[in-house]
Amino acid sequence: MNGAALALQKAILAWLQAAPLLMEKLRGQGIYDHVPPAAPYPYISFGQGQVYAWNTDNTNGEEHSIVLNIRARSTGRRQVLELMMLVEELMETLGASGSVSGRRPDIGGYSLVNLTLQSSQIRNEELRDGYSGQLRYRVVTEQIGKET
Repeated sequence: MNGAALALQKAILAWLQAAPLLMEKLRGQGIYDHVPPAAPYPYISFGQGQVYAWNTDNTNGEEHSIVLNIRARSTGRRQVLELMMLVEELMETLGASGSVSGRRPDIGGYSLVNLTLQSSQIRNEELRDGYSGQLRYRVVTEQIGKET
C-alpha cells in the first residue's frame, strides 16, 4: 500500500500550480507539504492523509483520504472561501481526468478512478489572526497493467 500516495500528491501539486488564477491569488507561491515558519499568507498545505487497500478481483488499487488546508490572514471569510471554491473547481477538473484541458494527470503507474469532495470546513483562527478552510477528498487509484 501507499504506492500511489506520493505520486498522487505530486500530481495534485502540479495540477494546482499549473492554474494561473490560483497562483495569482496565492501571489505565485504558497502550496506546501510542510509550511515554512515564515510562509506568507494566503497559502495551501497538504494535511492529514490516509491510504486503504482498494483491490478488486483483478486489479490492485488504493483509496486515499487527502486533506487540503487553506489559510489566510484576513478579517473575514471571503478570501478563504474564494480560494476554497477555486481549488474545488480545479480538483473537480482533475477528477474528470483533465477533460477540460485534454491532459491526464501523471500518477506514476496508477490511474485515477475517482476523486470526490467529501467535506469542507471553514473556521476562525483566533490565535493566528485569520481564517482556515479544509477540503477533504476521497481519491481512488488503480495500478496500471498489474493484475492480481
